[in-house]
Amino acid sequence: LAQGPVKELSDKGAAGLLKSEQALQVGAVRGRPAIEFSGGQDLVSEFTLPAGFEKSAFTVEAWVLNPTVEKTETLLVLAPPKGGPGTEFSFSKSATSGAFRSGFKATAPFSKVPEPNVWHHLAWTYGGGGDSTLRVYVDGELDLERPLKFTITPQAVIHVGASGETNEAGRLKHFTGAISRLRLLPRALSQAELRQSAGLTTAFSPDPRDGTATDSLKVPLRWQAGAIEASEFMVYVGNDRRAVEAGKPELAKRVKAREFEKSDLKVGESYFWRVDQLDAQGRVIVPGLVWSFTADSGLATKPLPRDHDSNVSVTTRSLSWEPGRYATHQRVYVGASADEVENASKPIAELSGDVKTVSLPAALLPGTRCFWRVDSDNGAQPASRGAIWTFRTQDEVVKNDVTFFVGSDSHYGRENNAAINRRVIDEMNALPGEALPASIGGGIVRTPRGVAMNGDLLDEGFIAETAHAQWADFCRDYGLTGRDGRLCYPVYEGFGNHDGGPTKSIPRAGIKERNLKRVGLTSVSEDGHHYSWDWDQVHLVQLNLFGGDGPEDVKGVNGPEHDPEGALRFLNADLAKNVGNSGRWVVVFQHFGWLGGMSDWWQPEAKERFYEAVKPYRIACLVNGHSHGAAFVPWHDLLTIHDGSTARGDGDTGDFLMVRITEKELIVIQRKIGGWGILKRTPLGAPAETPKP
Repeated sequence: LAQGPVKELSDKGAAGLLKSEQALQVGAVRGRPAIEFSGGQDLVSEFTLPAGFEKSAFTVEAWVLNPTVEKTETLLVLAPPKGGPGTEFSFSKSATSGAFRSGFKATAPFSKVPEPNVWHHLAWTYGGGGDSTLRVYVDGELDLERPLKFTITPQAVIHVGASGETNEAGRLKHFTGAISRLRLLPRALSQAELRQSAGLTTAFSPDPRDGTATDSLKVPLRWQAGAIEASEFMVYVGNDRRAVEAGKPELAKRVKAREFEKSDLKVGESYFWRVDQLDAQGRVIVPGLVWSFTADSGLATKPLPRDHDSNVSVTTRSLSWEPGRYATHQRVYVGASADEVENASKPIAELSGDVKTVSLPAALLPGTRCFWRVDSDNGAQPASRGAIWTFRTQDEVVKNDVTFFVGSDSHYGRENNAAINRRVIDEMNALPGEALPASIGGGIVRTPRGVAMNGDLLDEGFIAETAHAQWADFCRDYGLTGRDGRLCYPVYEGFGNHDGGPTKSIPRAGIKERNLKRVGLTSVSEDGHHYSWDWDQVHLVQLNLFGGDGPEDVKGVNGPEHDPEGALRFLNADLAKNVGNSGRWVVVFQHFGWLGGMSDWWQPEAKERFYEAVKPYRIACLVNGHSHGAAFVPWHDLLTIHDGSTARGDGDTGDFLMVRITEKELIVIQRKIGGWGILKRTPLGAPAETPKP
């Protein structure tokens, strides 16, 4: 291309023209001829992809320079002819779809976002057919490998430099930077073919992968040859990166095989290595890149109480762990702060290398945080300084002072939601003891009695091929009792519309099974789905989808698939039996809202029957999911609360509610990852003394 402004380009594959409404600049960028995108232009093909391309394997490869990598920047989109979301290939830092997106299910971020302001060769390959694996390569190295199923729009239009989606301002997800070469092929190139196409001839595919840690002190170093004529290899390994870069002779080992065993590693030390390829005469064809790895650290692991557990009983009398694999002697340090443990010189115990437990030096007090670490001597190897672990004991129980958390819409199986949920769970685990906002009256977050989850636990809980594994992920993360998952509190989950209908739902069946094991329930419905429990003078009810009776109460969507399965009948019977005229406060959980965002999924008549059912009782609040946005919405004379979502893939974040009910007031605060959101403080009358009628 001639340097200067252009508005159209010819596809070298002879398919036709790509045009831009605004001129693009062609010029030399960091030594490469390239088209520059300033963040407001895109190229759109006048042609469509040939029939059948959507069923084929494919490769996308490009030379790209991105000066500042933003959250959403699209290089290439295969979009519907009339516009809209398509299959996107991106160079952005989104933790959900920084590298790829096709719909909500098929997304992939970069494992490591490529360095900005540097030319990179990026490539995406998809096997298609029986091999539904997306592979993303950065500079010839495999960055990501993920099984994905998606469909490219038949006869798609190509967009370069922006998404196929628009708003009133124009195209979305614009790319700002330079593209030197862009290829779309109807087959999946191998890694070797990609490297050849990019002109990359250095050794590649290091094992251990660059920047990782080993689990042994004896490691075979492996690689692939990048030059066809390579017949031998010179391997340099050492602790000094500069010495490896300089090719110091004392670090060199000449080998014929693509493997070299390094057997004298030191615990926790970092190593650098490179592989020069040699021709038949022993001459260096091309110097290798410098890779790194860290030898096994030999640290103690698996602390009990678990790290950041904030639900530890004050009756705990000992600490336990798994000793480091090389430990010959151990020292245990305990203190009231991380700094105290970090700087401690006197251990509470000195132990042999095989001991796994130690008694605490004093009884634990309620609502206090403890810090500890285990250091290991490793014989002739360097010592291992342990990580600092922490836990918090339960607050002293105060009668009729009940704190709990509420979340919903975890949508496991969608985007990067599993990882986001784990971050939210970690936020829940660490929250007790945190200062409450001054505007709500101050104080601290007390130990929650448990966590309610209001539906849409999975994104497609009705597809058996994927839902079983996603349900297992949910149960592994949220657990049941507070001792069997990542979450350190008991959980009380219900199903939502995304979890599926009565005949196909994996979560519905799973909740029924979990209710047989759930401790402390006061009532369970005959079908095993709906249930209730008590925390002091507060009675709580989980109605799952919504408080209706049957399919006839559903509005706007398939009735049988959204059957509430007698939730209202259960509520009537439960409140009559377990609350009656006691005057106790009641909290009801369900997925659909009563009023506000996305609340029109059940009939108005059904809502009124629900209101008549709860009107005789003292309702502290009604809490729903479904809308994905936290809000306080009055309904009749009651307060309904939308609880947000524990995973928003588009924003790579999530939120939940902290709820506190005392004899005098209801406090509700939205908790985002790392900060507080909306809040409400409402006076309550004192509950009755008698816990049951």
